[in-house]
Amino acid sequence: MEALTTAKFEVPDRYHKDLLHLMAVSADSLYVYWEISDRRRWLLSQHFECDYSAMPKVIRLYDVTHIYFDGGNAHAYWDVVTTPEATNWYLHRLRANRTYLADMGTYTWEHEFIPLLRSNCIVTPRASEAVWGEPLQTVVPEAQTDQVDQRIRPSFFENIQTYTPYMR
Repeated sequence: MEALTTAKFEVPDRYHKDLLHLMAVSADSLYVYWEISDRRRWLLSQHFECDYSAMPKVIRLYDVTHIYFDGGNAHAYWDVVTTPEATNWYLHRLRANRTYLADMGTYTWEHEFIPLLRSNCIVTPRASEAVWGEPLQTVVPEAQTDQVDQRIRPSFFENIQTYTPYMR
């Protein structure tokens, strides 16, 4: 059997998809990586009438611990301006045992943040050992009750699947 060379199996530089992923590194650090598709880059450059490479690339990190995040109710947020060619970044000096979420975006001329992509939520690990019997993950208080403010429960008919694989 002939051995295959590794040159035939190189990882591509880009996958041409919109992607923003957040990962925990330690109790006070996160790692985020992203890719913005050519289509989204083109739409953004057409909307702002400038080259995409000239626009600032900004990561907005939200602290969303113990809340249902609606885009404006975070405990705090931080903006990190990255380099134009960056596709990943480390975020340091965070708090342990907190839930974070990130947006990748840009600024307008008026310094208004425009989000392009949203990441997954991630919980940073504890900085100390858990007390015996204490739950490792806390639950959002709204999830423990049946009545959730500003949330619409689906009607019965919205839970019925209309497609059937069987022919009649």
